[in-house]
Amino acid sequence: MSCGDPHEVDCREVLSEVYFYLDSECGDARRDLIKQHLAECSPCLAEYGIEQDVRALVHRCCSKDTAPQEVKARLREKLAKFDLGSG
Repeated sequence: MSCGDPHEVDCREVLSEVYFYLDSECGDARRDLIKQHLAECSPCLAEYGIEQDVRALVHRCCSKDTAPQEVKARLREKLAKFDLGSG
């Protein structure tokens, strides 16, 4: 996905890192770049909102369950390969 406007960080790159941003798993400098991009880019901000909703739903449904680290790692790998622009 790309909105077609020039940004310091590409839309695809931002959306591929949105979970790291949500979990505060990226450095402060990267977090600031993503935050700036979301403030400038309406399509990415809308996608970010959807990701937040999905995350909140998963948390409500599964908050008492803890996945093993290996499962989390595999899930992150699969999500990183998922084409965010196809939906």
